[in-house]
Amino acid sequence: MDRRVVSHNLEKFIGKRVHTRGWLHKVRDIGKIIFLVLRDRGGIFQVVVEADSEKKKVRGLQPGSVLYIEGDVVKTGRDQPRVELKDPDITVKVPVTKVPPIKYYLPELDVNLDTELQYRALSIRNPKKAFIFKIQAELLKNLRNAFEKHEFVEFRPATLMATPSESGADVFEVNFFDKRVVYLAQSPQFYKQIMLGAFERVYSVSSVFRAEKHDTSRHLLEITQIDGELAFIDDYMEAVDIAEEILKEAIVSVYDNFAHDFEKFGYPVLAGIDKEWPRLKVKEILHIIEKQTGKSANRVELDLDPEDEKIIGEYVLKKYGTPFVWAINFKADKNPYTKNDPNNPDESLSYDLIFAGLEVLSGTWRINNFEELKSRLAKITKDIKQYEFYLQAFKYGMPEEAGFSYGLERLTKQLFGLSNIREATLFPTDLKRVGGQPISRIDI
Repeated sequence: MDRRVVSHNLEKFIGKRVHTRGWLHKVRDIGKIIFLVLRDRGGIFQVVVEADSEKKKVRGLQPGSVLYIEGDVVKTGRDQPRVELKDPDITVKVPVTKVPPIKYYLPELDVNLDTELQYRALSIRNPKKAFIFKIQAELLKNLRNAFEKHEFVEFRPATLMATPSESGADVFEVNFFDKRVVYLAQSPQFYKQIMLGAFERVYSVSSVFRAEKHDTSRHLLEITQIDGELAFIDDYMEAVDIAEEILKEAIVSVYDNFAHDFEKFGYPVLAGIDKEWPRLKVKEILHIIEKQTGKSANRVELDLDPEDEKIIGEYVLKKYGTPFVWAINFKADKNPYTKNDPNNPDESLSYDLIFAGLEVLSGTWRINNFEELKSRLAKITKDIKQYEFYLQAFKYGMPEEAGFSYGLERLTKQLFGLSNIREATLFPTDLKRVGGQPISRIDI
């Protein structure tokens, strides 16, 4: 039999008989004719069934049935679909006769989010939902390409850590054979700094875990983090420059290739990506918010809450015509490895990127001096020896360096204008799911 033709190539075979394979996506039976809509990796295609012998094969089949079809490719004379298969010879490879619990074959998946996630194996078959994750994969590929263009070397950080990479109680503990406690990585921070000693510029894509009892539309317990770290800098704005350029290149490339599909599925195509993204100190942002809303700029800590991010996002979009804004110089002592601003004792040399009202990147200028870093770590632990593995990189020579981290799910959420980060996560882990699978809800 001839080699299989995937649906997006059918127009190349008009007037010829071809072999196709796919899932039955939808059926329209009008008696004399049955229209089959099939789905394969290329998209959707239609098969017109008129012969009684072939109609008998497919009557009673439900979406999800696996069909092999040989048929003639003909023009329809319409814009969509432009071609279809006629005079088919149908082989039912995997029949499905049970009605699916959700109507994933409709243009819009009309179920609530919990139901969508409960039936993820089916909801992901909806083309509009599948498109989110196709673009997520494309975005990640573009980010990798941009990192490589800027001479970053990819490495794979560890997931299990003997010592937490960040202080605090938001760490998942894991029993390790003899009941010794180890930890799921909160960040590849230690590893990417260590790797600078070999490659100067490095990046990684990894799953990280936060044992935070948040139940919001923006938080998960497991996320995909894309980290970058670069050495031999003179100022942390060099890291901001590169992080901005990398993300711009990645998103512009997505739109160059898929803007039509965004519009076809009813997702927004954001304007102002290629404009200059403003850089505002956190103190400045708080004063802007105070003028906008009356909310006091005098805070216990120099930080932004979710409402602040939303307000400044709207302000910047209106004033600068871009959905992006850099928030610069958060509170001092942000974490043990971040430099404080020598000219402003209440500030650190840190930065977040806010995308359409949501923080999607965080980064800082790191402490590279061995003694200073050791002293800062000593403030958060009674056992500095647990950091010896990490501190080697600084004891034996670390230049000035900075780094940053993008959150893939948050980037995806904002790119599509989704209301909940779980819509941008295939198999979310939160307070009532682990790897997408429901569990007994964890109390907050």
